[in-house]
Amino acid sequence: MNAYRRAVRDITDARRARQDAGLELWRNALAGNAALRDAFADYQTQAVNKAKGEPDSLDAARSKLKAEFVRAGLKREQIEPPPQCNKCGDTGIVNGKYCGCVIRRAINADRENLTLPLIDFDDAQKTAPKSMTAVYDAAHDYMRTYPDGKPFFMIAGSSGTGKTVLAAAIACAFLKSGRSAVTVSAFEFVRRAKDYHTQFAIDDYRDLFSPMLDADILCIDDLGTETMLKNITLEYMYTVVNERWLRKKYTVVTTNLTPDALIKRYGEAIFSRLCDKSLANSFMIKASNKRL
Repeated sequence: MNAYRRAVRDITDARRARQDAGLELWRNALAGNAALRDAFADYQTQAVNKAKGEPDSLDAARSKLKAEFVRAGLKREQIEPPPQCNKCGDTGIVNGKYCGCVIRRAINADRENLTLPLIDFDDAQKTAPKSMTAVYDAAHDYMRTYPDGKPFFMIAGSSGTGKTVLAAAIACAFLKSGRSAVTVSAFEFVRRAKDYHTQFAIDDYRDLFSPMLDADILCIDDLGTETMLKNITLEYMYTVVNERWLRKKYTVVTTNLTPDALIKRYGEAIFSRLCDKSLANSFMIKASNKRL
């Protein structure tokens, strides 16, 4: 089953379970409390009389029922549990599209969407080299202004300067705040694109690609190390980058390539979106390899 449909099923099943539990609690309360049972019966009678246009004492009956309800130690949210998502009412669908609660659940439930080892942002910052100080400060602002800040965060520089750690730390911070995150290496990105491109027959083929479009934050690590496959690498990279650029969805990219090398490898269309000054925070790290 497609992960998105599975998430909708899980959300609606959980909603029904909460409603059933509330109904069971109400039935047990009525069965064990004669005063509450009588007050409820009177309320029902008065409601029927009012509906028929006959004389009624509905207001008095309602007040009495409320008093017995409180006296029994009951709360309305126990009997009629509110939806956990106010946007979709726990239906999973808004205006014919998957609700954000479904997208987050579907993406975060699949551990394959997190291929980078996650690290706490504060812990990462404590061990970061001095060359990354300004970038971490910018990352703080980047996360603080979500979702209204510049959506792209581009970190270029040589190997071993801490780019991957920062990208993973940003993703970890998003997860801790209840948002969805996908982290992939550039190699993994192409593998997913290739599988999506060639496996339309399988039921869950959309799970291979949709999370990279829908996640609250997408981190692509080591751009420039992936295989360049005809009709796949550039085409799917443009699709993801452009879609997230249009939707202003937060996206972190790390690379060892210089700006000139990025343009040569990916073309102006992809480069201009990754490094658009109006929508991107771009950094070039010049430091030695700390792993050496």
